[in-house]
Amino acid sequence: MQIAIVDDLKNERDLLSSYIARYCQENNISLKLASFACGEEIIAAKNTPFDIIFLDIYMPGLSGLETAKEIRKEDTACLLVFSTTSPDFAVKSFRVRAFDYLVKPYEYAQLAEIMALAEKALNKSSRYIEVKESRELVKILIRDILYADYDNHYIQIHTKDNIIKTYLAFQDFSPLLLKYPQFLNCYRNCIINMDSVASLYENDFLLTSGERIPITREKRSEIRQFYADYAFQKLNGDV
Repeated sequence: MQIAIVDDLKNERDLLSSYIARYCQENNISLKLASFACGEEIIAAKNTPFDIIFLDIYMPGLSGLETAKEIRKEDTACLLVFSTTSPDFAVKSFRVRAFDYLVKPYEYAQLAEIMALAEKALNKSSRYIEVKESRELVKILIRDILYADYDNHYIQIHTKDNIIKTYLAFQDFSPLLLKYPQFLNCYRNCIINMDSVASLYENDFLLTSGERIPITREKRSEIRQFYADYAFQKLNGDV
């Protein structure tokens, strides 16, 4: 997740930076964070894409709203979150399609609530798991995982680009994925990412990679219904 903070006060930038870093660490979100002391600075960095931009509303030079208007000329997708000492500007903020706003002074819990909403809006694209491969810790983005299975004491994590192997028991590894709604234990020692399913058949899943993953016979009806429920929730934007 790429996030920018725009505030003329260094102590405010530092506080918000620490809160964002804490949230991302607690939720296994890959973070790239940039700070700017004024609106003019972030506008000059227009070639850098951001997922979320936190803007102080009252700044010397360009105000937060004026900066947002300039940002929107180039970027219609990023989430804009204003920070201010007063909520009075809230109506004006919707003219630049603001996502939310923080009223100063704010606590970590308020920032965490906004981050959780923003993360959902961004479809959890920056979440990752961390495993050890050949004595090195490897971060794997959740969205890149097709499925994971177990073979000869190793977990094999199949991604869009390669296979990462980590020496771990399946019962110790599976909670890393199963806490996310898109993952399903469909067969003995095998977990699929339902976002990578191209088609569902009577006895197996066809993945976007062309691979077929079997559905355990004993829970076939239950698993098929679980996938149907997830697909419906995803269609309605609930996951």
